[in-house]
Amino acid sequence: MVAFNLQGLWGQHRDFARAYLFDCKIEGFDGNKHDHLVSSTRLPERSISQVTTDWQGNNYKLGGTSEYSDFTITFNVDKDAIIRMDFMNWMDDVHNPEDNTHGSPPDYFKDITLKHLNGQESPIITYKLIDAWPTQVGEVSLDYSTKDVAKFDVTFAYQYHYFI
Repeated sequence: MVAFNLQGLWGQHRDFARAYLFDCKIEGFDGNKHDHLVSSTRLPERSISQVTTDWQGNNYKLGGTSEYSDFTITFNVDKDAIIRMDFMNWMDDVHNPEDNTHGSPPDYFKDITLKHLNGQESPIITYKLIDAWPTQVGEVSLDYSTKDVAKFDVTFAYQYHYFI
C-alpha cells in the first residue's frame, strides 16, 4: 500500500478552488448596484428524475427529465436596507398582496449569472440561471448581544441552468 504523500497530491493538483472567490449578478435587477453585498451562496444543483418501467417482469430504471432545486443567496444588509426593499419590491411584482394582482412572468423573470473564480479572479466556471424569481425573502435576525452584520437569505426558483 502506498503511503499518503502531501507533496505528491500538491504536485498533481497544484492548487484548489476557493469557496470565497465568486461573483453573483442578477441581470436587470435594481439591486445590482449592491452585488458587493452578496455574502454567500452555493453553486446550483441539478438532478435527473428516475423513470421506472416494467420490462419482462422486472423494474427497469431510465433517466427522466432534469430537475433544478431552488437556489439561495445570502446578502449583507446595507445601512439603509435598500437591498432588502429591492427584493421586497421584486416580490410585489410577482404577487402584490395589497391589490391581489399577479405580474406577468416575462416582467419578473430575471437571469442570474454566478461565477466561481480562481485566484486571479478569472472564472473557473460560469453558471447562468434562466428565468429566476424570488420565492422567499428571509428574515433578518436582530440581536443586542452581537456585533455581526445583519444578513438575510433570498430563495429563487428558476427554470433551468447551464454552464459556460
